[in-house]
Amino acid sequence: MRVLVLILAVLVGLGLTLQYPFVGILLWTWFTVQMPHQEVFGFARTLPLNLIIVVVTLIALAISRENKWPQNDVTLWLIVLSLGWMTLASFFAVDPNWSWQGWDRTWRILVLALAISATAMSRVRIHAIIWVVVVSLFYYGAKGGMFTLMSGGRYIVLGPVSSIIRDNNHLALALLMVLPLANYLRTHTKNWWISAGLVAAMCLTVISVLGSYSRGAYLAMAALVIVAWWRSKNKLLFPIVAAVVIVPTLYFMPQSFYDRVGTIGIAYESFTSENEEGEQLEESIAGRLTAWHVATYAAIDHFPFGVGFSGAQLPAVFHSYFPNAQNRAAHSIYFQVLGDQGFIGLGLYIALIVLAFWHCSQIMKAARDRPELSWAGDLARMIQLSMFAFCVGGAALSMAYYDVFVIYLGILPGLRRLTAKTKSHVPAGGRVLAPAE
Repeated sequence: MRVLVLILAVLVGLGLTLQYPFVGILLWTWFTVQMPHQEVFGFARTLPLNLIIVVVTLIALAISRENKWPQNDVTLWLIVLSLGWMTLASFFAVDPNWSWQGWDRTWRILVLALAISATAMSRVRIHAIIWVVVVSLFYYGAKGGMFTLMSGGRYIVLGPVSSIIRDNNHLALALLMVLPLANYLRTHTKNWWISAGLVAAMCLTVISVLGSYSRGAYLAMAALVIVAWWRSKNKLLFPIVAAVVIVPTLYFMPQSFYDRVGTIGIAYESFTSENEEGEQLEESIAGRLTAWHVATYAAIDHFPFGVGFSGAQLPAVFHSYFPNAQNRAAHSIYFQVLGDQGFIGLGLYIALIVLAFWHCSQIMKAARDRPELSWAGDLARMIQLSMFAFCVGGAALSMAYYDVFVIYLGILPGLRRLTAKTKSHVPAGGRVLAPAE
């Protein structure tokens, strides 16, 4: 039944896309972020639905009268350069066949960012994309929170199979990233029921993060809470949320949860610890350090292109530097890109992150003391918080090309242009007019 519902939804969406290309952008975003076909059974799991949506959307844009070209913005030029560099580097990868698999997934999300930049030129369309991202991830956040409550926290919350967030650590970071966006939507809706639903979903998502047993996510969540509290005008909100949501959840979590959290405190002592948890943490830290060394050595030895997508974790590459160590992923967005694309690729990647933060700051500055643009300033502030969580949590995770991060890159140039061009003006009658939305 779920298969038929999904296929029907896709067919209806594609039909609307031919007339309204932005519907295809929303459909594309939905499949990219949530991957709903992984939640059904049967033939739909193996159908290339995402690729079909991409092709139909691009064709619809090409034949429509709607603007189909991204804005002239340095971020978008960097995206194009990054895509070109990734493509070139894949030809020189250690194992091109292996690398092209990673490239095949990455080019779609980068092109989606360009398509969003070309079409999301109004508040309504930007909000539509934000809603799709929030609802898509809250599906897993709410489900994971209820699972944690029903199981007493005895089992780890995982994401959808065959996706970048299938791992508990990756899913937890993705859920942390969506919390600021949901808070933005909560503060900018006048419907009490929608606001209440968002609050409930946010609470369940926080519980889901706790049920992920991800130490990196716990640290990222602590950093996010501190920064959000510091920048918040209502300093009492966070203690209230902690008292209502987090404290009761911690009360019934099993001992295994506290054992997991306790290992964070012994991180710096783990190399001399003799207990089992200390040995496990030592192995985890040592494995990450080894993977970071491999990525660095590979980028130096294979300058300037690196070893291709996920090439550093291939046994032939990994064991050439550490023959006796277990090969593993980079466990860091920064070292992941370094190994995949070399120092030039890493430079482009860091430039994109810096520009995203800078765009947020510029938008907040432009919206200051302009009530008609308060929504844009608030959204930029929440995106900046989400990016902060990504940069902190991603320091120990291999999810450099995560969809939501790249979607931000597509939204921010348009949001910045809206705030730069939109100005209140005073007509002859003397009444200040706010721009139409």
